[in-house]
Amino acid sequence: MSLLAACIGAFQPPREPELARIREGLRLAPRCLVFLDGAHRPRSPRYPFTWEERAGMIRAALPPGEGERIDCHPLREGWGPQQRIAELQAAAPKENVLLLSPADADAGPLPRGWRIEPTAADPDPHGERLRERLYTAGDLPRALDESPELPAAVAEALRGWATRPEWQVLREEHAQIAREQAAWSVVPYPVVLVTVDAVVRAGGHVLLIRRGRSPGKGLRALPGGFVDPREPLLEAALRELLEETRIELSPAALRASLRAVQVFDDPRRSQRGRVITHAHFFDLGESSPPAVQGGDDAASAAWVPLAELPALEAQFLDDHFMVLRRFLG
Repeated sequence: MSLLAACIGAFQPPREPELARIREGLRLAPRCLVFLDGAHRPRSPRYPFTWEERAGMIRAALPPGEGERIDCHPLREGWGPQQRIAELQAAAPKENVLLLSPADADAGPLPRGWRIEPTAADPDPHGERLRERLYTAGDLPRALDESPELPAAVAEALRGWATRPEWQVLREEHAQIAREQAAWSVVPYPVVLVTVDAVVRAGGHVLLIRRGRSPGKGLRALPGGFVDPREPLLEAALRELLEETRIELSPAALRASLRAVQVFDDPRRSQRGRVITHAHFFDLGESSPPAVQGGDDAASAAWVPLAELPALEAQFLDDHFMVLRRFLG
């Protein structure tokens, strides 16, 4: 059984501590598997780069000959331990794998037989402090020059990337999220936000909206929103569903079609902060989908065939695609 090294990281963007783990892996084994966490998501302040872009930057930053010895793989975030183990195992079904992981970090669930090789601690494990500096920099080229954790090839790639319109959109979204968090900062206890989402299935379709506001403007999402202070969860889900889709069904008919409620509480599921959502699954059976029209926070609402969902994964807000998978398979 051959030995493979492995590294798991955000690489948003690739930083020297992450590349040091890859280089150590290549010292210990002929090849290194590099798993890019948070894959198959739309661009956002937390996930500015696709997994393919990150893989390209990693290869460009490695010394000659080493880039050919790595295999980059996308890794979904927040889908639960079994899905994560399956994705890791698929990349190395039979090999003996040595995972290089910071000594102070939780490597998360791993396939049976994988061993951990502790490495030096990473002071910014998700790259959040680096991205904060770049998003708020008045002089981005100078900020890149003053970021020693950025390899030269990555800094050069970021100089070019920052000329694209996506960069300005991400900066604006980051600023909006920062303003929201600043408004909550005066509260003398950690803020936990409670939301509801509606998964509505009818005749082989699911009801989706496109967000009309930032963060995530233009992304696909489930109808939903924040719970009012004196509002039961089901009433909140019905209110948001009716406001955002104007679905031509009565609240009584929707209540009768409720099949399940599930809580989604991963601490990192939303960039806006600690947001716990209660997803309500309404199954209208095989009847034709009723008429809908976007309203309130939704720019539009539409019934999407279930068969088309897999190709749309990278267009969904936060973990909404994963929520759909939990109910629809």
